[in-house]
Amino acid sequence: MICTGCSCLCDDIVVDGGVRNACRRGAGIFRFVNEGRAKPMINGEVVDFEKAMDAAGDIIGNSEKLAVYGLDTTTVEAQQKAIELAKTKEAYIDDNSSFCLGDFVELILKEELPTTTLDEVRNNAYVVFYWGTDVYHSLSRHMSRFTYYPRGGKRQRGYEEDRFLVVVDVRRSHTAKLAKKNARFIEVGDDLELIDAILKVLDGKAPEKFAKDAVRIVKEMQKADFNVIIGGLGLKYGLKGDYQQFLEFVRRVNEVTNLYFIPAGCHPNMRGFNQLLFEKTGHVNRYSFRDEEAGEKFAFPKLLEDGEIDAALIVGTDPVNSLPFDIAKKLKDIKTILIDPRQSLTAEIADVVLPSAISGLETGGTMIRIDGVKVELAPFLEKKPDDVSIISSLLEAV
Repeated sequence: MICTGCSCLCDDIVVDGGVRNACRRGAGIFRFVNEGRAKPMINGEVVDFEKAMDAAGDIIGNSEKLAVYGLDTTTVEAQQKAIELAKTKEAYIDDNSSFCLGDFVELILKEELPTTTLDEVRNNAYVVFYWGTDVYHSLSRHMSRFTYYPRGGKRQRGYEEDRFLVVVDVRRSHTAKLAKKNARFIEVGDDLELIDAILKVLDGKAPEKFAKDAVRIVKEMQKADFNVIIGGLGLKYGLKGDYQQFLEFVRRVNEVTNLYFIPAGCHPNMRGFNQLLFEKTGHVNRYSFRDEEAGEKFAFPKLLEDGEIDAALIVGTDPVNSLPFDIAKKLKDIKTILIDPRQSLTAEIADVVLPSAISGLETGGTMIRIDGVKVELAPFLEKKPDDVSIISSLLEAV
């Protein structure tokens, strides 16, 4: 089985009366598949599914300023239908990557950041950076399957001799506590200062800060022809919007060895949405089909905050739980439709709730792993309706 609990999309899960090989989050998806399920609802009252569908179709049909949001936990096939719906309605479309790691994915798709696959990392990577991400909690099997611990290809001796781990963070996270053998933890207050220090070492100069760390990192990277940065939210916000300096850092390192970048994304199919929208519009998120452009003003939280939308179609996410309260509460001021397998805080306030099958467990399709690898899902249960059929029906209603 493939687990859709995070962007690792682990493909070695065994379900045979129990659940084997999965992390705690992944195991919970399989074990509690029937718990906390959403029900078709209109204004908080349980109704027939078809009645809820009719109500959702009316909301979308009457909307003049619709936003489509979420989609990171559903399949590529459902994302395609959602993008088609947004285009037909000249709507806004966005996902969690607009305040997560979408900027890094866009740099990769524009070929401004060199990237690789996690399988190549497992087989070849020597220096592995975890920069601004605590994968111990967010991507629990990342280190054991792909980076520090596994043996593979050119790295048959694993972390004991064949890997060098660098954890960069603002605090000693649980991931940082694992940086013991052939490893280094660097506590930063300013990520740009560390980048500047490494650039100075590459120039043969002595940096004022992080001198010992920067010299060691450059020395270790030059020992091999394959190194990788797994970059998370901490890195994104640590760069303060200065991606050019980070790109320059990666470029300069690649003059002396090979350094690749993979985002530490958490949602299972964020990369799929980003790639689809990029193929159609040249942008990965925050897009307006009416204006045919992307920008911060089209981010879903910003649209809510500014009162720019009259309805929202939310697919597979819980903005009431994830967005700041002052912004999330504005969902009460518009018509809200939620498509989701699970009951959530957003379901509590939505005008219409449309329960759907869990992608990967109850319905098949395609997802794109965070490193760009396509993964075909093979469900062990069959449940209808799924996101594809629901969104297709709404599109027909429009």
